[in-house]
Amino acid sequence: MAHDSSFSAIEAAYERTAFEQSAAGLEIYDAGLRVLRTNSAALAMRGRRADQVLNRPVKALGSRLPLAPLLQRVLADGEAAVQQRVDGHDGRGHRRTFAVTAFPLEDARRTIGVGSVIHDVTDETRARVAAELLARAHEGIGTTLDAMRTARELADIAVEDFADAVSVDLVDSVLQGETPPEPPVGADVPLRRAAFETRGELRGIYPVGETSHFVFPTPYTDVLGDVAPRLLDPRSAPADWLTHDAARAGALRAAGIHSMIIVPLSAQGRVLGLAGFYRGPRHPLDFDATDVKLAEQVSAKACIHIENARRYTRERTTAVTLQRSLLPRTFPEVSAVTTAHFHAPGSRQTVWFDVIALSGARVGLAIGQVPEQGLHATVTMGRFRTATTTLANLDLPPEELLAHLDDATHRIVPDHAARQERAAGSADAPRCQYAVYDPVSGELAIAAAGWPAPLVSTPDGAVSRLDMPVGPPLGQGAAYEVRRTVLAPESLLTLYSESLIEPASDAAERMDQLERAAARSGQDPRAACDSIVDGLLPSRAGDGAAVLAARTHRLVNGQVATWTGTRDAETVADCRERTGVQLADWGLGAWSFTTEMVVSELVTNVLRHASGNPRVRLIHDRSLTIEVSDESSTAPHLRHARAQDETGRGLLIIASLARRWGTRYSPEGKTVWVEEPLDEPP
Repeated sequence: MAHDSSFSAIEAAYERTAFEQSAAGLEIYDAGLRVLRTNSAALAMRGRRADQVLNRPVKALGSRLPLAPLLQRVLADGEAAVQQRVDGHDGRGHRRTFAVTAFPLEDARRTIGVGSVIHDVTDETRARVAAELLARAHEGIGTTLDAMRTARELADIAVEDFADAVSVDLVDSVLQGETPPEPPVGADVPLRRAAFETRGELRGIYPVGETSHFVFPTPYTDVLGDVAPRLLDPRSAPADWLTHDAARAGALRAAGIHSMIIVPLSAQGRVLGLAGFYRGPRHPLDFDATDVKLAEQVSAKACIHIENARRYTRERTTAVTLQRSLLPRTFPEVSAVTTAHFHAPGSRQTVWFDVIALSGARVGLAIGQVPEQGLHATVTMGRFRTATTTLANLDLPPEELLAHLDDATHRIVPDHAARQERAAGSADAPRCQYAVYDPVSGELAIAAAGWPAPLVSTPDGAVSRLDMPVGPPLGQGAAYEVRRTVLAPESLLTLYSESLIEPASDAAERMDQLERAAARSGQDPRAACDSIVDGLLPSRAGDGAAVLAARTHRLVNGQVATWTGTRDAETVADCRERTGVQLADWGLGAWSFTTEMVVSELVTNVLRHASGNPRVRLIHDRSLTIEVSDESSTAPHLRHARAQDETGRGLLIIASLARRWGTRYSPEGKTVWVEEPLDEPP
């Protein structure tokens, strides 16, 4: 008996000590849910004294620790134990989270009360929620190099379970890629609404994309001034800023906003903008200092990507500006073709094109692309265009021009060898297409290095892709084949970038769209560009595109005179005479002296230094072209004769009389050509 009495005393002492000294809140309630017993931990959670809690109904104890719904459920259902998280507060509006285990107290199979074990898990819950929010921010913010998109991602993530509404306003110059201003940012610096997301009744004062105004002085302008966050209760805030900003104050009241955080967005000490976080009925508990820190962390993540987007925009703007300066502003006026073009910079490649006036009234059409975008790619594009123009002016046929361009690729693109090892023939390789059109014969000679075949629209309205071989992209050390065909007069030749028919899975359908768009043009190059752009570009706007359309023309027979001389010495005089007669027929008698001298020198050179009969061709176009051909491949050499030399001045005289001159080669030999301007006196 003594032993049982001693054990009972120890057991009672243990129960009393454990109940009182437990770190967890412990309470016992009767069947009416009046508090029969509570410990100091539970009293601290409730913020009350024992005499304010004991023998009082749980419902009457306030909302700091709202246990009544859970206890009623346990009392009614009689479940063995129910675990639940309960949201309360600490009396200052700061949210507290409690993990509560409630269980029925039974006597002879009858529930006579309820007990509870209460743990304050606010810090753990807050850490978990913050970690989840930061994890979502890490994954979801900064998926693109677009400042507006990044701002929208910040708002989307924060509005899920952190705020009822989120607004983001960025300095307008930041969206243009310009350097952000240093603080303090004055009221005269324009901002633009970049994002606004809400899950409640709050509506944005300004539409996304429009200029946003913040009245001075208000907490918004204060944040832009000192770059420090603000935690506000608009219901008890100083009345001055609410009075100054009546529109915003009215919206806050109408939506029931009771707490707000304004966070500056900054990078490297410069102001990018600001973000506003608002809580209303959806989140009854106010923001606190911990929430301010969390809002700053999430915003800082967005700031990094907004600054990256700004730098990208600045570089891309600079690159695009440089691209446009490196592309031809105007095309040469030629009789061979009427041209029109369209160019839209893209994010994956840099496209270029050119129209080059060649000898014999011919014209060269070039289009190409360099992988990637940016300043480096733009410079590379300029090098390719310069190299192509230089090679074209040497009168190289298309297949030889591409072969030389292929050889030059390793010098133009320093890292091309590494790219070639990664993926030969991939999208990382430069590409080009070059065509030469002769308005005298109507012949088109074209070769391609990884570039799609052009469209040919005939005068009867038929549109088809030109059947031609397409070689590999540049830099592969490959040979290229040429396709020669005669185009009907007034045909429309359309060169286009491959981006318009990508991806490969949709190539056939997009090719059909391209052909239909070209067919609607009615042989008008400008209409062809517009139709293609309207029909295909919207879905490829991010990739960029280029279109070069050329309507081909023929020179009439009366504009060309051709004859073949003999190897006799008298042929020089005969050629001079025939030249004078032809110029008189064309009404160009004033140019007879210089032209006859050029013909005389060129025919004499054939007789002295080449083989075969001299063939003379005169072309009356925008300029007067004199061509003399022979069967030799020996290049003429311009030299400066000494004073005592009796010969050697022929080409020097020609060079001084002509606008330009040169030599082109063919399987039959070579042609020396000279152009005389007709827009100025001889």
